[in-house]
Amino acid sequence: MNLSPMKRINIQNKLLNEMQVKNIRSYLRNWTRFPHLAGTVKNLQLAQEIQTQWKNWGLDSVELAQYDVLLSYPNKSNPNYISITNENGYSNKPAPGPSNELMSQLTEYCINILSRGTVYVNYGCYEDFTWLEREMGLNCTGKIVIARYGKIFRGNKIQIVPNMAPALVLHNTNYQMKIRSSHIRSCDQYAFRLNVAIGLPEIPVHPIGYQDAEQLLRHLGGTPAPSEWKGHMNVSYNIGPGFKDNYSSHKVQMHVHTRNEVRRIYNVIGKIRGAMEPDRYVILGGHRDAWVFGGIDPTSGAAALHEIVRSFTKLMREGWRPRRTIIFASWDAEEYGLLGSTEWVEDNAKLLQERAVAYINADSAIEGNYTLRVECSPLLNQLVYNLTKKMLSPDDGFEGKTLYQSWYEKDPWIGYKETIRSARNKCFSSTYFITHFINYKRESCCHWEYLVQNGHISVQI
Repeated sequence: MNLSPMKRINIQNKLLNEMQVKNIRSYLRNWTRFPHLAGTVKNLQLAQEIQTQWKNWGLDSVELAQYDVLLSYPNKSNPNYISITNENGYSNKPAPGPSNELMSQLTEYCINILSRGTVYVNYGCYEDFTWLEREMGLNCTGKIVIARYGKIFRGNKIQIVPNMAPALVLHNTNYQMKIRSSHIRSCDQYAFRLNVAIGLPEIPVHPIGYQDAEQLLRHLGGTPAPSEWKGHMNVSYNIGPGFKDNYSSHKVQMHVHTRNEVRRIYNVIGKIRGAMEPDRYVILGGHRDAWVFGGIDPTSGAAALHEIVRSFTKLMREGWRPRRTIIFASWDAEEYGLLGSTEWVEDNAKLLQERAVAYINADSAIEGNYTLRVECSPLLNQLVYNLTKKMLSPDDGFEGKTLYQSWYEKDPWIGYKETIRSARNKCFSSTYFITHFINYKRESCCHWEYLVQNGHISVQI
């Protein structure tokens, strides 16, 4: 189906005009009414709902690709928590979490650990532990360490710490997102097949909220941390080990009662067969599972993907077909370590290496309204610029101007006058088969984000 430039532009305009914000809003509200963690009935029900709608809309094929994988879950009757124990053995156990449906934390342990001193280790990177040993003469063996969220992937912290300490407490650093309880935000780690069990964490790990972290850090003794180790909390950021003043005899105790289970996960895979190059695949995907309700991650992206599917099938009913085959994917168990996409790619690796042209990821799509950020392989740079020049900016003060113009004015790359700083030559490896593309085919992948002024949001496409 060779289309003239005019017909191609007409199809682009039809597609853009067909997508409705009200539909995306409706999907998001519907899918975030309940927690839908990977391996649960609720997440299966959501997969089946998406499968049914894609079929009813008219995709050429829709299937549930299922896999049995090793996942971890907390004990609802014996929740995980952190306590401070005094010299008399009294422990200030926190109040229970707000709901049994909310994940309190994820780590593959059932253990209680009483620290021989608590140490603040900044982000928990290799260089942080190296600095403590070389500059402070501080060895973390036998101690519970507290690391703040960020800098490196949280799963990597869990891989680093076993060589340095027996347990890790990971805390939220965002003072604008205070969490009273340690029972809300989850911490993930790669999960692997049970009979191999390579890569499972060797230590217990527990994530805590801002308020709990503030209580622990406020009473830490020892030497003050370097300025670059200090965050936004109103504490002195001492390194430790142990507490100071009236709390010097107190110790941190971790109570972790998490179990491993083999659970079934489900990817939803839909296809539109290409008219001229059916053996060339353009893949648009994003994950569906969430730690809790998933309002931003992943449902802002999943809802946008769902509306894209509806809009494409509307054009199909009018007689249109894409040149190449389009594959839509709703991945499961992403939060546990990209498991759903990894399993599917391993099943289809040879086919993808031969036929896949590009992958576009839709994860957390909207987290603010300041500007756009795009990370992609260089092959897609010009495509991104051209597309944003065709779209009207949604930003206040830029009425009648393109998204490219507002993006350029808000986030320029000073060193290159004609380039927007955020169009980085980087591939966002949100799913495993992007790595296949890079290693075997040097193909294209793209990650879009819409940014807030004092942070960032994710519009990944």
